[in-house]
Amino acid sequence: MRFLLVHYDEFARPLVSSSVVTLGNFDGVHLGHREIFRRVTGRAKELELPSVALSFYPHPLKVLRPDEAPLMLLPVKEKVRLLESVGLDHFLCIHFTRTFASLEAKDFVEDVLVRGLNAKEIFVGKDYRFGRGRKGNVNYLAELGQKFGFCVRVVDPVVVDGILVSSTRIRRMLLEGRVTEAMKFLGRPYKLLGKVVRGVGRGRSLGFPTANVEPENELVPRNGVYSVAVEVENMTHPGVVNVGFNPTFGDDERVKVEVHIIDFFGDLYNKEIGVLFLKRMRGEVKFPSPQSLVKQIREDVEEAKRIWQEFFLKSGGFSFLSSWSF
Repeated sequence: MRFLLVHYDEFARPLVSSSVVTLGNFDGVHLGHREIFRRVTGRAKELELPSVALSFYPHPLKVLRPDEAPLMLLPVKEKVRLLESVGLDHFLCIHFTRTFASLEAKDFVEDVLVRGLNAKEIFVGKDYRFGRGRKGNVNYLAELGQKFGFCVRVVDPVVVDGILVSSTRIRRMLLEGRVTEAMKFLGRPYKLLGKVVRGVGRGRSLGFPTANVEPENELVPRNGVYSVAVEVENMTHPGVVNVGFNPTFGDDERVKVEVHIIDFFGDLYNKEIGVLFLKRMRGEVKFPSPQSLVKQIREDVEEAKRIWQEFFLKSGGFSFLSSWSF
C-alpha cells in the first residue's frame, strides 16, 4: 500500500489514473470502517481499479475548534498498518488547514475526487459531510456524481449488540474503562503503543518489575488495573498494566502506564511495545502499606493469567491477536 501525506495543491495533477474511493477519518479502524473497506476493495477488484482511502491530517477539529477535538484512538503509523492489512492500494491524507477548510463542497469534489483521483465509484457512510461548513452531504455528492461521472455507494452502519459502531462510542467506552466492550466494536483489543522509558524502579523492588510506557496514543483508558496482552518484538505475552497515579506512594503529578509482563525477564528499555487491553480488573486503590499492595499485585497477576487463558482458549490460540489485526 502506498501512503502519502499530500497538500491540496498536489491534486492539480492526477495522483492515480482512476480509482474506487472511500472518504473519512477512519479513527480506530473499527468494524464499521472494516465493512466499508471490504466493499471498496471488492469493488475495485471487480473493476480492475486501484482502491483509495482518503482522509485528513490532522483531524479537522484540531484545526478549526481545538477545544472540541476528540482524542485520537490511533497513532498515524498504526492506522497505516491496519489499512494496509485490509488490502487497500492507496491511503492518502490531505494536510488539513484553515485554507483547505474554506473549500466549497463542489470544488472539493471537482479538484480532489475528479481531477486528482479520477474516482469512478465513491463509498461513504450515510452521514458523511464534506466541504466548507460541512455543507456537502451524501445526496449532494450523488448529484455531483451525475455531473462528473462517478457513482456513490452508501454503506449502512454496522450494529453490534443493537448499538451502532462509531469512533465516538468507542472513545467513551475506553474512557469509562469498558475495554472488553470496546473490543467488540473495534474487532480487536485496543492497543496502546509506546516506548519504554526509565522509571524509579519501584516495581522491581516490590518483586514485580514494570515497564514504564510513554504512550503514543492520545487516548489512554480510564485509570485502573487491567489484564493485557503485551507485544514485544513480534512475541505476545500476558501481563498486568496499571494506569494511574500510584496513590499508595503519592505519585500524583501525571498519569503513568506501567506494565508488568508475566514471566518475562528481558531488557525493554528504549524499546517500543504494544499493550492490548483485555479486561479491567479493578480501580486504583491507595493501600495502607507496600506489603498489602504486593499481596494485591499477586492476586492481580493470577487473575490476569486466568483472563489470558480464557481468551486463548475461546479464540483458538494466539491467532486471536493476529486475526484482530485484520
